[in-house]
Amino acid sequence: MLVYPGGTLHEPDLEHYSFLYNFFSDLGRTVTFDRRSNLLTHLIFKTTLTIGGICLIVFFVALPQLFTRPSSKILALLTMVFGVLAGISYIGIGQVPWNVDYWGHRLYVRVGFLAFLAMTFFYTIAILVDKKYPKRYAAAMGVFAIVLAVQIIIMFYATNAWHSNEALYLQAVAQKVVVYAEILCMLYQSYGALMLAKSRELSI
Repeated sequence: MLVYPGGTLHEPDLEHYSFLYNFFSDLGRTVTFDRRSNLLTHLIFKTTLTIGGICLIVFFVALPQLFTRPSSKILALLTMVFGVLAGISYIGIGQVPWNVDYWGHRLYVRVGFLAFLAMTFFYTIAILVDKKYPKRYAAAMGVFAIVLAVQIIIMFYATNAWHSNEALYLQAVAQKVVVYAEILCMLYQSYGALMLAKSRELSI
């Protein structure tokens, strides 16, 4: 955000990144809205989304090993499928700038968020079914699922950001809220998974 040259959908001449009126995806554009080069920010965005997507894939591939009951393991495998799909979509979001391929970028965004929502459902149920998995992690995932569901409703049904600055504000702020909530939730889930794995090693 600090090195983004500036400009929003409705204010292309703005000289800085607007936290309330720029999408995260604006950082991945190859050029700004007034056609200035955005190469540095584009490369940072592409790299971080790719790394983040790979980390999600690795996490969700390893996750089913933490569940012991057959029913919870099946749910964890479904969690893995949707988690990996979300990770692949995040890589796609970074690799396909929305000023280059709007519909392709939008597809990755929508698939990514929907896959993540499906993942939260199966992850939460898997934890609740598995007696040895602390239930506070299911509660945290459930709260995040509600936040994500609200954002998806806004993304699909609220006024399109192209229509007005007010619509852009709603869409951009909703995206910020859910992305930062997702980061915090996954940090918490990763910590929980790590602690559970270590306790299993000690018990063995």
